[in-house]
Amino acid sequence: MKKIVKRFAAVLVCGAMATVGGQAFGQAHDHDHADGDHAGHDHDEHGDHDHGGESLAYYLPEWKAMHFDDANKAAQHAATVKKMGCEVKQGSHAGHSDVSYRCAQWKTLAVKDHKMAEQWSGWLKASGFDVSHAHADPTFAEGPEAVEFRMVKWKQLHGNGSAEEAQMLDQLKKIGVEVVVENHGNHSDIRFRAPTWRDIHVADHNTADQWMGWLKQNGFETQHEL
Repeated sequence: MKKIVKRFAAVLVCGAMATVGGQAFGQAHDHDHADGDHAGHDHDEHGDHDHGGESLAYYLPEWKAMHFDDANKAAQHAATVKKMGCEVKQGSHAGHSDVSYRCAQWKTLAVKDHKMAEQWSGWLKASGFDVSHAHADPTFAEGPEAVEFRMVKWKQLHGNGSAEEAQMLDQLKKIGVEVVVENHGNHSDIRFRAPTWRDIHVADHNTADQWMGWLKQNGFETQHEL
């Protein structure tokens, strides 16, 4: 794990092709709105609708402590998580360096491609973060109207294998929702979430309204931007 942390921390500190919260690295946004629709919100808080590359969401609500024998590695790790928008504490004792950090709100990390997203996902998980990574269908990347949606906590369903269920899961995956399905004999346990604001682009207002209704029906917070 230390090798993974060291490698990706070095990439990050050296200015890898990654941005946080859709902005320059080190300027992550806190997404801490109250539940419900958000008419009249400042769209800058929700992202820039840039669909190039991929993005990850990460979260670490409780303090995570890591111990290092090398003071330089400790400083590097501290600098990395600080640039990611985390709270950081450092200390030393008995010849060891300690780095404690947490990220109390979900934040986003934009990367150039799927390979980089997978690498960052591994680094974040190894560093103690809860990570959300999903892929939206390219057909939803363009369109004059945008529908934003979010579901911070997992929604859980008991699957029955029906055609309607399969269609719903397919739709969720296509719009970039994280979906987990665990099969147990004659049934399945389904979980899905989108902990940071995400969006789809559609052709017209009527289609946007239909998506808004479907998303709300399935428990999402929504916002429609013209």
